[in-house]
Amino acid sequence: MPPYASLTSEMHFPTWQYLPGYRPSTDRHYCFLAEVKECDGFFRYRTLATDGIDQDIVVAFYPSSYEGFDWKKLRKGHTLAIMDATQHHFLDSSHGVRVENLDHVYVFPASQRDLQRLSSEVNEFAPETEGGPWRCHGCHAVKPMDQMSRCGKCKVFGYCSKDCQVKGWNEKDHKRYCKVARDPNFMSLIKLDFSASETGFAFKRT
Repeated sequence: MPPYASLTSEMHFPTWQYLPGYRPSTDRHYCFLAEVKECDGFFRYRTLATDGIDQDIVVAFYPSSYEGFDWKKLRKGHTLAIMDATQHHFLDSSHGVRVENLDHVYVFPASQRDLQRLSSEVNEFAPETEGGPWRCHGCHAVKPMDQMSRCGKCKVFGYCSKDCQVKGWNEKDHKRYCKVARDPNFMSLIKLDFSASETGFAFKRT
């Protein structure tokens, strides 16, 4: 398996139609991504979202407690990441995902397309091993770690010169993606070994 998961993988990040109807306890992890279109928090948080093939689905929250979760992030254009989601059919004939455990859901302040692009860039430019060579995010040159400077905020991308850092920040939109790249939940998600059985995965509350 590559060192970082690709958010375009249909196996590890399935669309709603490929979600199971129940979660077998022995299965491996997977993550459902859905971009928020609108959210109604009047009575119970209920979100209309769209998955990777633009299918509209409902994500409804039924937690035992609403505390500790940043509900303000549930806004149009942000992306829900739900671990081990299952298909659910609601009484009003709508379909989607029912969320009960808030440790299994996180909202990234970016569109699904932007998250996929960022994960692709991490796979292309971040080192495969700690201390391994880096590929410059600006000019694509591959150099030893001691000849590169990391982004001072996210620490994910490296640059071999100040000019390359400016190029990465402006021309390659790192200014736009840096906030997500430095989110520990994003890196935990793409570092997760989906090919092996994992237990106890939970998103951090930030």
